[in-house]
Amino acid sequence: MVEFAELVEIESRGLAAAVTAIVGDRHRAEEIVQEAFERCYRRWWRVSRLDRPGAWVRRVAINEAISVSRRHATELRVMQRVGTMPDRAPADPLAGLDDEGVWAAVRALPRDQAVVIALRYGADLGIDDIAATTGATPAAVKSLLHRARAALRRDPALVPYVNAEEP
Repeated sequence: MVEFAELVEIESRGLAAAVTAIVGDRHRAEEIVQEAFERCYRRWWRVSRLDRPGAWVRRVAINEAISVSRRHATELRVMQRVGTMPDRAPADPLAGLDDEGVWAAVRALPRDQAVVIALRYGADLGIDDIAATTGATPAAVKSLLHRARAALRRDPALVPYVNAEEP
């Protein structure tokens, strides 16, 4: 049985990175992770009996991150529709790409693909842990990762960097 404090220590850093990749805001991601651990603590008598309590807390945090992202996207669309927010000019893909640019491209992927990329590269989880977190089979996780990587390779903002020749 993993003690709650050990679970927090083991899972919090990678989970915060994965949630940040989904919501795009480190501070909001930390709040989501804290809320997930709070829910876990309140249900510890039940969660501690699970085979993988870490997968439970990851699922809670990922679900909330997806909900927050959806709400934010909906709010932006509404604000643009009523004209209270100026349109943003598209970023110049040749101006340089940082981590935020990569994660913005990940957030533009279909939800399932973005989640597996965030868990794989943000939380540094293996295929089996991602499968346990998402409720998908390992084969489905591999397929989602493959499709997500292929889409990122085709992303116009990333193409100059993905296809760059090594000096």
